[in-house]
Amino acid sequence: MILPRVLSCAVLLLLLVAVLGRGRRCSIAKILRQYRAVIFHELQNLRNLTGSVYRSGRAGPACRSDKDHKILLSIYNISMSLREVGPLQGPEELAVWRVARNTNFVLRENCRKISKSPPRPAPALPRRGAPGRGRRQRLREIGRRAERLATCWEKLNALHAPRREPWDS
Repeated sequence: MILPRVLSCAVLLLLLVAVLGRGRRCSIAKILRQYRAVIFHELQNLRNLTGSVYRSGRAGPACRSDKDHKILLSIYNISMSLREVGPLQGPEELAVWRVARNTNFVLRENCRKISKSPPRPAPALPRRGAPGRGRRQRLREIGRRAERLATCWEKLNALHAPRREPWDS
């Protein structure tokens, strides 16, 4: 008599977890629409300001997974790491701030799991050095991160692009 009751409770608990777990998924379609409308242009502006668009080198490892959530987590982490590069002045600082702020907003608004991720530690204070050289190094690092971020967005976009058949010319 007890075994069927325990079994039915376990089944109900599993169903409840499955139903509640569905609300934790991300709305990839909404995220990509907002990316195309706003973030894409801001990211291109940041890449132009740092000169990363014209570099031929690799951007570094980014988004090695084909899983949506892992790509989104990479996007979130890379965009938040843009702020950790150090202080900048001028249009580069504004571009970094816009990309990071909008990416953070879009992902938190449309993806509950990312909004529950633990806060990142505060960045370390930048070392003092020659002012021109430090700025160039920071711009180079921002350029690398911007390239990795663009690579992740492109991969997510490609995974959800509508498939065209060869006869659809």
